[in-house]
Amino acid sequence: MTGQQLLRVPMPKPFSLVAREGRLYVSDTAINRIHVFDFARRRYFQMGYRLEGQLTEVRGIGVDGQGVVYAVDRGGSRIVKYDQFGLYLGEIAIGVETVRPSGVAVEASGERIYVVDTGGVDSSNHRVVAYAADGAQVAMAGDRGAGSGQFNLPVDAAMGPDGLLYVLDTGNFRVQVFDRDLNFVRSWGEVGNGFGQFARPRSIAVDKDGVVFVSDAQFANVQLFNPAGELLMALGKRGGEPGELELVAGVAVDERNNLYVADQRQHKIEVFDRLSEQEGRQVLAAHRQGLGR
Repeated sequence: MTGQQLLRVPMPKPFSLVAREGRLYVSDTAINRIHVFDFARRRYFQMGYRLEGQLTEVRGIGVDGQGVVYAVDRGGSRIVKYDQFGLYLGEIAIGVETVRPSGVAVEASGERIYVVDTGGVDSSNHRVVAYAADGAQVAMAGDRGAGSGQFNLPVDAAMGPDGLLYVLDTGNFRVQVFDRDLNFVRSWGEVGNGFGQFARPRSIAVDKDGVVFVSDAQFANVQLFNPAGELLMALGKRGGEPGELELVAGVAVDERNNLYVADQRQHKIEVFDRLSEQEGRQVLAAHRQGLGR
């Protein structure tokens, strides 16, 4: 056999998503590359396989206001920076401060980069580390625990339009909110199978209006909250049809409030348009009625 061997599926294991200015970036942990869907130009290409920008164990991705893409390369203990076309721009070494880096969130200015360290069963380093644009560490929050500002297997983070950092604290089944210096602000969430509760939260995103989106692999859906943690609605259900989900992972929201959800079992990205306020109330009422509430 000669020539390039084709993948069994074009997107084997989508993990983290970020969307900006008509482009959707998808990290794929099976092939350690980033899929790029350029909708405006009707193009598709990949990032993270060339020279010094080659990714060895990709995890979370983020993007700043200038379109610079930041990728967690766990295997290389670094954050790799690319331009919007996938050209390598530089990197930030994170090996000293992190054990199992998973997520990354970036201020629009690019001045601060927040890395989520999931830690592990035998580690107390369950935390978030903030870096300046030049790679210097400027702040750190957390150790393992259930108190305010502590974490248990955090996996993802997202910047809000209010300048606050929203961290998905998976093992504590909650969202924690911090200021830019990683001072604790507030939190919400608990374990359970009801609305506003979490069972297996996977990813978090915040839109330009401050709506917080949290995907949950157990529920096969995405729950929407206001910045105070009040549930707005739940979106999605289990199944294999368009608009249905099985094993959700990353979520992202673009400037037009389009929601993107990764489904690892079906090897796809679902795209949802935002409902009006009235439509959202109707959907939430229908869900509550179905639960006997």
